[in-house]
Amino acid sequence: MRKAVIDQILLWIVLFVSFVTIFYFVIDYYNIIKAKDKCDALANYGVRMKALGKSDSDIVIGLNSLKGSYFATIYDANLTCTALATEQYQVIFTTNITFKNQFLEDGEKIYSIATAFNEVSSTDQNCTLDLSTQ
Repeated sequence: MRKAVIDQILLWIVLFVSFVTIFYFVIDYYNIIKAKDKCDALANYGVRMKALGKSDSDIVIGLNSLKGSYFATIYDANLTCTALATEQYQVIFTTNITFKNQFLEDGEKIYSIATAFNEVSSTDQNCTLDLSTQ
């Protein structure tokens, strides 16, 4: 009887540890998916506003209202836009998020790229937004 009780206790401890491990795995993976979804939303907003000819500071104000509380505040220095010499009427907006997680190593980032038709000029615009989590 005593050996069966010890076996049952060990079984429940193993089951509990397994459940907690799977629970943290799901939570960490969900956080990555949520960050990627927010990264896509920021890239889509940024590319549309740049295609409409908005200034970088106006775009940053809009991005700050969309970013969520888990990202650091976006400043004008985080957004760099350059006009390329080619004339293909396009805007390319890349969002890079430094995200610390168990699945991602220290140097890895979450990327999102969005493109749109440049409605205000014929030159290509290439914008990059660098973010980090708090």
